Amino acid sequence: MRFKAAFFLLALTFAAQAADYSPFGKEAYLTSSFGENRGTRYHAGFDYSTLMEEGWVIYAPEDGIVKELQTSPFGYGKAMYYQGNSGVTWVYAHQSSFGKLDSLVFEEMYKTQKNDIKIKPGVAYKKGDTLSFAGSSGIGNPHLHLETRINKDVIVNPVLKGTIVSDTMDPQIFGIATWNSTDVAFTDPVALENGCVEVPSGVGTNMHIAVKIADYSREPKENPMSVRRVTLLDGKNKVFNSLLDTLRFSTMLNIRDELLWTEEADTAGDWHYIDAKLSAKKSYSIEVEDYAGHILKQQFSFQQKCKGNSPILLTKVQESPLFTALAKPMLDLSRCESGTKFKAIGDKEIVLAQNLCETLPNKVIFLNKAVSKFPKMQKIQYDGPNESGEIAVYQHTSTDSSLTWNFDLGKANLSQKISKLTKPLDGSTVLLAATRTHTDSLDYFEFHPKGLQFMGKWEVCIDSATAGAPLYWLGETSRDWFIFSKQSNKGMRCASTNELRDISWLNDTEAPTLGTPYWEKSMIYGKKEDVLRIPLLYKYAGILNGNAINVTNGSQWIAAEFDSEPKEIVLDKKKLPPKGGKITIELEDEAGNKAKYEIIVP
Repeated sequence: MRFKAAFFLLALTFAAQAADYSPFGKEAYLTSSFGENRGTRYHAGFDYSTLMEEGWVIYAPEDGIVKELQTSPFGYGKAMYYQGNSGVTWVYAHQSSFGKLDSLVFEEMYKTQKNDIKIKPGVAYKKGDTLSFAGSSGIGNPHLHLETRINKDVIVNPVLKGTIVSDTMDPQIFGIATWNSTDVAFTDPVALENGCVEVPSGVGTNMHIAVKIADYSREPKENPMSVRRVTLLDGKNKVFNSLLDTLRFSTMLNIRDELLWTEEADTAGDWHYIDAKLSAKKSYSIEVEDYAGHILKQQFSFQQKCKGNSPILLTKVQESPLFTALAKPMLDLSRCESGTKFKAIGDKEIVLAQNLCETLPNKVIFLNKAVSKFPKMQKIQYDGPNESGEIAVYQHTSTDSSLTWNFDLGKANLSQKISKLTKPLDGSTVLLAATRTHTDSLDYFEFHPKGLQFMGKWEVCIDSATAGAPLYWLGETSRDWFIFSKQSNKGMRCASTNELRDISWLNDTEAPTLGTPYWEKSMIYGKKEDVLRIPLLYKYAGILNGNAINVTNGSQWIAAEFDSEPKEIVLDKKKLPPKGGKITIELEDEAGNKAKYEIIVP
């Protein structure tokens, strides 16, 4: 995402309105920064730690009005949209309480008998007034998510509004990758600190580079964050400069042009693509700046081999030899050393190579290196002491911005349709691959490369004989399975999204059940009040939204909050019958399973 000068000037106009603003009126460390990788979008604000506590007071940054309040068990949870007199909209997410405005929220809930609501209070506050209270509603442990929006589309770095950032550490570089059309080399931090970056042999002038970067706010290093600026210099000349101070909701998918998806995306750092023409014969220096203004500088030169260079982690949870790195499909031929053989198959099952281990390097390679060796290859079959499987391969050599790929994996018939393809940043041919993975609990299909550059939709279909149940997708970081809310089943089970996912089919017919209720304190009207918490237990499909929970005491409807972490229903004690009384809880999960339970108030 490129920085826009016009938005920068506009942001500076507003910056003085909230100079030296701390949401809590005291120091709070960042746990996530502006611009972090969230798959198909950037993180749009700052996350502040509240030391795993609910109830931290949040103060108004400037005079203004509460434009909107929303409640939801997911996403932003309880969110406040506060429009300052400067024109900036300050967004506060994951609240535990809206303070005095809780009364308006409850009034709307009981009027509509809905737990998820939106209201527009229009209530005015002065700078420094108590706005709300931090919590853990929506996704995540207790923390505050803060955004600063210029309009409905444009979000800016909150530091430009005078927001204080508590970050005590310099950014870090965790690796550098260099590659050409078929070969890649990785350099670890130790070699880089010695001023050396490896390049593939024969790289010539057509070389591409990506740098793996993370920032931390403090020790212990638990929350890797993104950075504000990456600059590459040839002497004093800037050959590349990316300054991330502005984002647009309408162009979030442009993240694929800057942050290259790699299988271990949930480990420290993002791979930043350096969009510049570089010479392997020159020396360069890189500067990385975080949102607190800390700058890391490192000089390096390219070499065929760096002394002491160690392998970089490219996978974390990966069963098959096919995976994604740098938004490209990769093949792990290092398994050749343990006896696995890889056979190249062409059209009509013609064997092109009995063993790729004899014709290609026994290491992790770009899959397109194997395809360049055997251009007619359509499949790779692999077999070893502890593994066997098949990989389907497809080259999109057409200039069309959409593709349709029908293929078989064993007895399974699959298809992929992708729209609005964009050319890979390094100019290479679009190469797709898929394989079937077997685990102890289920089977699923992997589709690569994750982070593929396209601006449209990905539709995947699996024949119903193979996928005998609804389709689910795998959360790469959580490793949880989530049902596609919309899918069809007419001979082929099909679903669509805006990114490639791993897909399984799950016969999930059991509705969620309830655990043992218990009393605890929670924030209501800005005060710690007694609430009844009831664990919600399920394996795959959880509730779709807060309105999928219906709680009643006889004919009386009771507002319920769903805390998605740790998956508990939360009920205000004052709305419940006394000890020994009964309430009824009706649930419906995302898969359409319904259940009804009677709970005795403890």
